[in-house]
Amino acid sequence: MKFISICLVLAAVGLVNAQVPGPVPADDGGLEKRACTASKCRCNGVSGLFCGNEKINKACTDGDVFQCNPSGATCTFGVRKSCQQCGKLSC
Repeated sequence: MKFISICLVLAAVGLVNAQVPGPVPADDGGLEKRACTASKCRCNGVSGLFCGNEKINKACTDGDVFQCNPSGATCTFGVRKSCQQCGKLSC
């Protein structure tokens, strides 16, 4: 019985002295952050990215990528190669 008590005390002391690792820095995946500038392009309210299409809305510039928010407002990240090449987020 004393042996078990001693083992429990030693285990508790070991846990108290254990070092907690510091915070892990966020991984940005090597991507460069870009500002999303408010735009007059309107969207359907489905959150996400889409390529501009001036045939649908003159404010949604061809070749640019936009982010839609639930209110129907958008912001633009500017030119995206795939939007220029094929009008899609990825070709």
